[in-house]
Amino acid sequence: MNKELFLSRRFIVTGLIALFSVLFLGYFTQSDTVNPIFQMLLISIAIFLVVPVLYCKIVLREPLGNLGWQSGKLFAGIFVSTLSVAVGLGVIFALSYYTSFEERFLFPAAVQSSFIGFVLYEALLVPFTVFLYEVFFRGFLQKLWLGVLGIWAVLLQSGFFVGLLYLADDLSWQRIPALIFAPLSGLIVYYSGSLWYSWAASFLFFFLTDIFLLIYR
Repeated sequence: MNKELFLSRRFIVTGLIALFSVLFLGYFTQSDTVNPIFQMLLISIAIFLVVPVLYCKIVLREPLGNLGWQSGKLFAGIFVSTLSVAVGLGVIFALSYYTSFEERFLFPAAVQSSFIGFVLYEALLVPFTVFLYEVFFRGFLQKLWLGVLGIWAVLLQSGFFVGLLYLADDLSWQRIPALIFAPLSGLIVYYSGSLWYSWAASFLFFFLTDIFLLIYR
């Protein structure tokens, strides 16, 4: 009975923290006195990375493996990751062929006009952003909080991602690749038990998508 009570409290408290985090980011208003990019970087690191790690290690006193920071299942990780990247790219190709997606998707000016800018963007910003998303949505929400719900956790964490973008008024063409891969990344974590496979697969998907869109247009 005590174990059931603990698990119930753990589920509720973790859920409240997750909901607060999403709402805070969704309604966050930037200050005019601080660089907006610097602000969002600090807030994103705090909410997406620091809060889940500290909550798992200090509050729950659980290993980071419960967040997905573990080696996981090798075969499942490689197989589902490969399949997910293929499916995701297939959707991107279809959107580009049947819609004006490739025209509406906009890269930062520095990425389009400078090879060095593109390299820095793909080597630093993309993998770091992907890592933050994986820790929070796939690790904190899906594994640590909603893991008891099984496969439904994959859909729910994707829904929270859509909700965050909606609250932040950021449902745009630039977010299409992330929206496509959110459930696929969740499936990778569900079957492999590890964030490392989903992080690698997500980065590869975004990198190949960017290359394709730069060439296709």
